[in-house]
Amino acid sequence: MVRRHKLTRVQTVGKPAAPVARAATRTAEAAPRPPAGAAGQPLSVIHVDLHPPPNAPPGQGGAARVGPGPAALRYEQFRTSQPEPARQFFAGAYAPGWRLTGLARDSVVTHRRCEAGGLTIDDVLIQGRASCQVPAADSVVVIQPRAGSLTVKGWAFPTLDCPVLVAHGTSCVLQVSGARFDVVTISADVLHKVAADLRAPTSQQIRFLNTRPRSRAGIRAWHRALDYATASLAATDTAQQPLIVATLAPLLAGALLECYPSNVADQDLVNNPALPDVLKDAVSFIHSNAGGDIGVNDVAAAVHLTPRAVQYLFRRQLDTTPTEYMRRVRLHRAHQELVAGSQSTTTVTEIAQRWGFAHTGRFAVLYRQTYGQSPHTTLGQ
Repeated sequence: MVRRHKLTRVQTVGKPAAPVARAATRTAEAAPRPPAGAAGQPLSVIHVDLHPPPNAPPGQGGAARVGPGPAALRYEQFRTSQPEPARQFFAGAYAPGWRLTGLARDSVVTHRRCEAGGLTIDDVLIQGRASCQVPAADSVVVIQPRAGSLTVKGWAFPTLDCPVLVAHGTSCVLQVSGARFDVVTISADVLHKVAADLRAPTSQQIRFLNTRPRSRAGIRAWHRALDYATASLAATDTAQQPLIVATLAPLLAGALLECYPSNVADQDLVNNPALPDVLKDAVSFIHSNAGGDIGVNDVAAAVHLTPRAVQYLFRRQLDTTPTEYMRRVRLHRAHQELVAGSQSTTTVTEIAQRWGFAHTGRFAVLYRQTYGQSPHTTLGQ
């Protein structure tokens, strides 16, 4: 029988995630050994939850507090070398639970979590082969590969270190072979606040239009923001610097909106004072006429430029082409119809053709690469 050992330990305020986890692990190893398993060997399962004790005075416990409010920082670590506790942990650590399968016995799984006001960053290490099913959920989750081999079944990405966005009812299956990766969860409230600061309509539900980053520059910006956040949370001084802690969630939310096309970043282009008016006019024309038979020549005529000048403008300012931008907008419109539609009233072919995708097979490939599932699956949900 496998027993799961939960340890609570008072921590001096200001200790970072990694040192805390190591200190708590050492404490567990020094404690009396748990009952032996069937073979007479101690079972390697450890769960360190660094919540402060229920009656701990302010400023003590596993979380660093800011004023009378809730804890600003919380650290937690789980480690096991046995498949069943690992499966149970991943099923309970996320909502809905992740399904971990194919994990060989004696494959070590380590999971370190840090929560900081609307932001959760998990450092996950799986030393072995496994498959992890990430179910559809309402939350916005980004999986960032760090080392080893991690692929997403059925998805293709421009770079090996490309982040994986799972949002708005999409799901994916991670194929792991000795990999370390981050799992970043950003609350909807934080995204909404950042969108409001960008002058987006505050009543608008934030939706990402594509799970492929808009550019390599966007990927690099996301990496810089995530590296800064993880380094800050690992620093010994951060727990005593609440102003820095408070900036981390908005920083990553902003980097995410910059990295991926969304109804905030893309449609707010027309209100961006840094962009030329002629580009705003071109973007507005595309959004207004996405359902029509328009191309680069039509966009150029609408803004009184040559097609070559429009190509240059999109490439220089948005790091994309007019054709790719139109395809992105149309794919999102098709996605919206598939989500709202029913198999009894419409078909994938009808929706694809309505938004300019004449070849249903190619549309299905592009749709799966973007949303992580087939258009038929979306329509049937």
